[in-house]
Amino acid sequence: MRLFFRFTLFLCIIPFIHIVTADGASWVEDFNDSSFESWIKHDPNNRTTWQPKDGNLDVWAQPFPPPGIYDKYALQFKGFQFDAQTISVQLKILEARGASVGILIGQYDKDRQVSIYRNTVAFLHTTMLSGVIFKPKDFELIKKDKTDKTIPTPLKAIEISFDKGDFEVYTKRQFIARYQIPQLKTVNFIGIVSLVGMGRGAIAHFVLDDFVISGPNVPAHGTLDVRSKDKAAVLWGKLKKR
Repeated sequence: MRLFFRFTLFLCIIPFIHIVTADGASWVEDFNDSSFESWIKHDPNNRTTWQPKDGNLDVWAQPFPPPGIYDKYALQFKGFQFDAQTISVQLKILEARGASVGILIGQYDKDRQVSIYRNTVAFLHTTMLSGVIFKPKDFELIKKDKTDKTIPTPLKAIEISFDKGDFEVYTKRQFIARYQIPQLKTVNFIGIVSLVGMGRGAIAHFVLDDFVISGPNVPAHGTLDVRSKDKAAVLWGKLKKR
């Protein structure tokens, strides 16, 4: 009986071990490094300030005074080069006033002088599902699946899992939705994006933390204790849906 119990326990542990190790290493930006060498700011008019402060990423944005809907600002991660078929990224939102903040992911070719928003998708903390996805002109966006649970916004964390055109969105291990962009088989751009409301006197302030990239070809970096169970939860959710 004891032998049978041990064998059953071993069979249960095997898939969990596979899930934890399948996504390879993790590059962690906990924003304790003041050098900020792994990032490029996309803000031609220099309307934003992105700075590590007290172990977080502290950001101020002040768009031009003329009225409008919103202005876009982005921070591109460049710690290592990649063109990945499979990758995941997580971001914590500790505070956000006057802006929608989230993850920007997709394809970007700086040599072609194409806007970074042309072939990328934004997942924001203030809205979800159809509202959280900004449909690029050249992409066909297909809503494949979504949770039937009520998930309150704004989100405090965003987790994106990408696999050859499929995006799965989570927050704190809770599945939100699955999307497909058939044309986007790989991604070479990951960053942070903010949409700041425009108008006279408009100003935004947000505080972020724990930007984590995981994948088969991701080099390990950073000092944050990346909890394996958190990474496993994203992959386990993905495996259960298949």
